[in-house]
Amino acid sequence: MQQTFEIAGMHCGGCVSRVTKALKGVAQDASVTLDPPRAVIEVAAPLALEAVQAALARAGDFKVRAL
Repeated sequence: MQQTFEIAGMHCGGCVSRVTKALKGVAQDASVTLDPPRAVIEVAAPLALEAVQAALARAGDFKVRAL
């Protein structure tokens, strides 16, 4: 199943790389874009927004909102 999130706080390709790496730690796969600032993750079961935010907190000052 896919889940889509808006990621605030990304400003460059380095941010995209850090967010992608962090999300791949909690999801089977992750696709992150800078414009628009979104992440699409592939998971077996729905992932809580809090779990996504916690994963990204270790990568930088990013804020997540479910779409």
